[in-house]
Amino acid sequence: MANSSVTLAIWAGIAALVIGGAIIGGVIVSVLNDGESHKDNMMTSPPPAPPPGGRMRAMEEEVQHKSGSGASHFELNKAERALFSTVAHRERTNAKLHR
Repeated sequence: MANSSVTLAIWAGIAALVIGGAIIGGVIVSVLNDGESHKDNMMTSPPPAPPPGGRMRAMEEEVQHKSGSGASHFELNKAERALFSTVAHRERTNAKLHR
């Protein structure tokens, strides 16, 4: 009697593994097919329109940065101003040499 119950348990385990494998394989194949169809749809459809106002907002921010009464957001002391001036001069000179 014990021998038949062990055999039955083994066959039930094998059946459960086969069914579980089939379910997991089906889910994987479904996800792959959905991804392929999504990719095909994206390749055939036109690109989305840019968000409205995005370009205008960037232009307004640029204007805000350029305009001002001379007082910048960051106040530099003489040493810092000299350092940044030297670095900018070196960058310009380096750019001219590599043209």
